[in-house]
Amino acid sequence: MSVSILVILALNAWLPAQAHTSFRFNKFNACTLYQIENPSICSGAICLTNQSQQHMSSRALYTEPVRMKDPNSRNMSSSFSTTFVFTIVPLSSSPSHGGQGMAFIITPSKSSVGHSSAQFVGLFNIFSVGKPSNHLFAVEFDTTLNEEYQDINDNYVGMDLNGLTSVKVEPAGYRIGNQLHQIDLNSGHNIQAWIDYNHTQNQLNVTMVEAGSLRPKEPLISLNITNLSNIFEEEMYVGFSAATGTIVEDHCVLAWSFSTNGSVPELDLSHLPSLIMPKNSSSRLIAEITTPLALVLLLLVVAALFWWRRNKYRDDIDEWEMEYWPHRFKYKDLHIATKGFQDEQVLGCGGFGRVYKGVLPANGLEVAVKSIFKEANEALKEIIAEISSLGHLQHRNLVQIRGYCRRGAKLFIVYDYMQNGSLDKMIFDNSESVLAWVHRYRILRDVAAGLLYLHEGWEKMVVHRDIKSSNVLLDSELNGKLGDFGLARRYEHKGNLLTTRVVGTLGYIAPELVNTGKAAPSADVFSFGILMLEVACGRRPVDPSLDAFQIILIEWVRELYAKVRLMDAADPNLGGECVEHEMEKVLKLGLLCCNPKPEARPAMRQVLQIIEGEACLPSLDPYEMSGESSSLYPSTGVSFGSISRSLDGR
Repeated sequence: MSVSILVILALNAWLPAQAHTSFRFNKFNACTLYQIENPSICSGAICLTNQSQQHMSSRALYTEPVRMKDPNSRNMSSSFSTTFVFTIVPLSSSPSHGGQGMAFIITPSKSSVGHSSAQFVGLFNIFSVGKPSNHLFAVEFDTTLNEEYQDINDNYVGMDLNGLTSVKVEPAGYRIGNQLHQIDLNSGHNIQAWIDYNHTQNQLNVTMVEAGSLRPKEPLISLNITNLSNIFEEEMYVGFSAATGTIVEDHCVLAWSFSTNGSVPELDLSHLPSLIMPKNSSSRLIAEITTPLALVLLLLVVAALFWWRRNKYRDDIDEWEMEYWPHRFKYKDLHIATKGFQDEQVLGCGGFGRVYKGVLPANGLEVAVKSIFKEANEALKEIIAEISSLGHLQHRNLVQIRGYCRRGAKLFIVYDYMQNGSLDKMIFDNSESVLAWVHRYRILRDVAAGLLYLHEGWEKMVVHRDIKSSNVLLDSELNGKLGDFGLARRYEHKGNLLTTRVVGTLGYIAPELVNTGKAAPSADVFSFGILMLEVACGRRPVDPSLDAFQIILIEWVRELYAKVRLMDAADPNLGGECVEHEMEKVLKLGLLCCNPKPEARPAMRQVLQIIEGEACLPSLDPYEMSGESSSLYPSTGVSFGSISRSLDGR
């Protein structure tokens, strides 16, 4: 596969909505969906409402927008299929109908239409219901009768477009032949539903059955619908909405899969919980419980408590760990530090797992605890060996690794806590203030100093391999510290560099890595150059929302430099409040570090000297900017080789 194709595939991952979306959640956690108002996690299920509050509404949406119109024809809706398992659990004292029900929704915005009301299944308020501007598609699973919206009963399924008067409505259930077998939505049992739309046939089908049963061949609702293209915008959010009235219920989604323009992934129903409340035992049943059975149960409870107390804070230490870094935390201490790894302690989520804020009980030190799950024992050995070695790194511009803890297949890495979070959040997600230039320049100097230490200042050479703004953390005084050594590799000084798989983050990866796979210090220099441009310009390395010639930050800055308009790249949010010669130096040095030829890039020692004013910035030759990198981002229509004007140091 060519370099161009590889990078096109990678660049597509940055697009806000893809032509094809497919996902599956067999259970949920706190980071799975975007939650509005009141959803909570219960036994791996998303509970949109609960039995503790009347007249409430909430939503849970897939975090990324989905392309709901054919990219080749914006007037044609995309086909989609979804299946999900849900349950509506009534208050045990009021099992009758009367709640407001729930709905699967496709909506153009994460926020609700107006201020949604529990009276309207959490979809609309009295002023917004029925308006064409809503652009909202919903399939209701309703447990209340509203005659004003022509509801047929208090246990039905209806398809809504922009309002609550369903264009098609049927009693809840499934069909076998001509016979309808009704399903009580309010029973508390798990129910599986399928919603399928074929845009070529303009056919929409809704099918449902009690979870675990075979899918009926005949849909409950089958409707030929031609106006979905008027409802759907190009990008939409998919998810669920629910509401309670005076009679409160739990509205929960236990599993969910979704796909556009393809088959929907099948759900694993083997481990779904049952949220139905058990009924109170009758006095007759209590009377029939014998004394021996009660004694056996008591003994089992005592034994279980003993085992739980003994193993709750058990540490797993294998013999092979003894050869590594001795600073190993007790699981009990990390459990106490993070308040039992509670959701409110979560600092962030990623593909590796979660990062928790904690306070060590022994000394009150604030730390960040990263959790990693690795099924393979050999992978754990490799990570612990690497972390134990990198734990000896000591530099004021590196986030200090304090130690680790292993519990089964879970690995916890303990770092110093940084009060001001990451650099990217400070620049891009800080609506209250703009990070001043004096802080930005100092942070770049700090990161350069830390990176120089990794390359030259320790007993081994360390290549970080993931330099980016989200891995630059800021302490209470906004000092920059380079963190996250999960991809770092150690080498002997002047030793052979090993070929590894290409890792890193799109927009920061040096072009030669795609071909060689060898992580050299010059690749870190390239990534640092991108970081310099990102900080100076206030722009991410790749931004598909911009015009084609501006999507790739490095190409845009090179083009401005060639046109003698380099200062036009400065972050407009700074309002001109920067030291002009420092801004110009950072932009030029960033271009120098991003030279497509690794041998033409400066070493980090020279980079730091230039930032600190101890060395002069060399001139840049535009012809040195051409090379393999000119094909790195072919979809933009702009290449490094297209810059023909002299880069003479102006």
